[in-house]
Parts: sequence; C-alpha cells; structure tokens
Amino acid sequence: MNGNHNIGDVSRISGIPKDLLRMWERRYQYPKPTRDLNGDRVYTDEELNKLVLIRQLVDQGRRPGKLMALDISELSELLKRPKVDFDFDRLIDLLKAGEAIDLHDWLHDKLQQLGLGAFIHRVMVPANQKVGEAWSEGDLAVYEEHLYTELIKNLVRQSLAENAHPGSGPRIMLTTLPGEIHSLGLLMVEALLRLGGAEVISFGIEMPFRDIKEAAQHHKVDVIGLSFSGNFKLDDAIVMLSGLRQMIEDKTEIWVGGGAFPEDAELPPGIGLLYGLHGVEQALANWNRRQTDPVII
Repeated sequence: MNGNHNIGDVSRISGIPKDLLRMWERRYQYPKPTRDLNGDRVYTDEELNKLVLIRQLVDQGRRPGKLMALDISELSELLKRPKVDFDFDRLIDLLKAGEAIDLHDWLHDKLQQLGLGAFIHRVMVPANQKVGEAWSEGDLAVYEEHLYTELIKNLVRQSLAENAHPGSGPRIMLTTLPGEIHSLGLLMVEALLRLGGAEVISFGIEMPFRDIKEAAQHHKVDVIGLSFSGNFKLDDAIVMLSGLRQMIEDKTEIWVGGGAFPEDAELPPGIGLLYGLHGVEQALANWNRRQTDPVII
C-alpha cells in the first residue's frame, strides 16, 4: 500500500461518508490526516485500516467515540465478539408456542430499530446459533426451526428490496457447492455485501461446477463467493475447491467462508478464506483498496 490516501478513496473504501469523516476529526480528534501542498487531507495506511474496522463496529451498534482510542488489534478482537442485546428465551418461547405473527412483528421491530447490518450481527448470528442448539437438544421441532429460518429470510429479503441501490463495487456471484443445502449464511453474506456497495448475483444452493464456470464467464463476475456450513466436511470442501479453482479464470477471485472452516484452515492456492461475517466486510474493503493500489494482494 502506498500510505497516501485522499478523503475520496478513504470514504469509498471504508464506507464512511466524507462529511462524517470530517465530523469525527473535529469531535474525536481522529483520524488525524496530514495535508498535501494543496491543503487536501492525506490519510495513512494505518488510519485507513482502522477506519474500516471502526465502520464495521459502528454498524454492529457500537459508539464511535469509544472506538477511536483503541488500536487495530483491539478493534479486530471486538469484531469477533458482536454486541448482543436480544431476548433469546422469548425467541424460543414464541417458536414453541407457534406464534408466527407475533414472532414476525417482534423480529421486524428489531430490524427497524437496528438497521439491517446491526440486525445481522447482533440478532441473526447469535439467534441462528441459539435456534440450532435448541433443535439439536430436542427443545425445538424441525418445523419450528424451519419457521424461524423462513421468517428471518423473508425479513432480510424485504429489507434488501426496500433499500436497494446500484452497486459500485465488485460483481460477486454467490452460491454453494453440491452437498451444501444451507442457504441462511449465504443470505447474510449477500446482505452485508450489498450494504457495502457490491453488486451481488445470487444463484441459490448446490450449483454444479460447470454451471458455476459458465455463469461466472457470462456475468463477468469479479468474485465467486461460496458458503459452507459446519455440517460440511473440511476435507471434502478442500478437494472440491481445488478442482473448482482449476476450472475458473485466474482473474476471478474465489472467496469462501462458513462454519466448515477453522480460522487457520489451509486452503488451496487462489482461495480466499473469510473468517466470520467481519471477514466478508474486510474482504470487500480490501478489494476496493486494490482498485486504488493494484500492488495490494
């Protein structure tokens, strides 16, 4: 990275409006850009990296003033522990009582209060885990788990439709490989990518290799995004990804994520691992950086 970023680049990469950057500078004394010969702001690599993390944490519902004094490692750790403020017992009770309308209205209110990005981080991620645990322990029936999944999917899709705007970032196709039938993680990734300015084309689940190749070429995508749930065997994922990588043009990136992969998973060359949903936003920010500075890898 060249360490010499103007306010336009910082705004585009971080997702923080220029006016808000200037306001933070006045209110919190951060960032502290220098000035070039024309008097324009110049930001360092470290400031840009930190601002990307701060924006992601603000989207999760944290207050910016408390984040400015933290360093990059501290901010990164916070991203791995999303702020949670949700009554999970009520969620399970409503599911068990079959109160579908009340459950929809309650979740919809939470979505309206938080906004889609924070709703995904602060409600959906922990709620998905809670519902999965309740089902595995026999506290929820299969149909009750399905009710939750469909309700939450519909809410996210509705929010995306209501807030649709043309993407200015990479064109990304999303799908799963044969054998991966879970789609909820894919939808959360789609939402975060769209919120980050990406143009997303979703093809649903279990897409054959040949179809992935043809769709990627036809739609001229920059990135192929693949989701693997925790039920997918890591060894099988690695073998399949190795084969797919050989079929896809080198210029097309492949991003993968999901419960199948530990943070230190060793994947085939040319496969990018996005660990956690914060990894999705980080990968998008890195892609945007590379458009400004092609030397970045």
